[in-house]
Amino acid sequence: MAEAELHKERLQAIAEKRKRQTEIEGKRRQLDEQVLLLQHSKSKVLREKWLLQGVPAGTAEEEEARRRQSEEDEFKVKQLEDNIQRLEQEIQALESEESQISAKEQIILEKLKETEKSFKDLQKSFSTADGDAVCYISS
Repeated sequence: MAEAELHKERLQAIAEKRKRQTEIEGKRRQLDEQVLLLQHSKSKVLREKWLLQGVPAGTAEEEEARRRQSEEDEFKVKQLEDNIQRLEQEIQALESEESQISAKEQIILEKLKETEKSFKDLQKSFSTADGDAVCYISS
């Protein structure tokens, strides 16, 4: 009965580990997308600044519109940087959980091996105690 429980726990650990791996893959895809967006946004901001360097001052409304656009672009860059940092932390946490699950799975696997070894030793002791005994249990 204990062996069945160990097998059940191991299967649960494997399923949980796979779930974490899937979550990590999804977060990494999101991270890659955010990094690309950040690179694009940064280059856009630099390009806009460069283009506006040689432009003579326009009306107050035009200057205000440029300033607002620049602030919006910089805000977007800041948001993307924050999202990237958050995703990196989430990935790190998921990887830590996956590592803990792997360790738990390894412990369960060791217990299963011990159980199988004990079972085989028990079979040997029965067969040596009674040479005529027939073993109906297969491993």
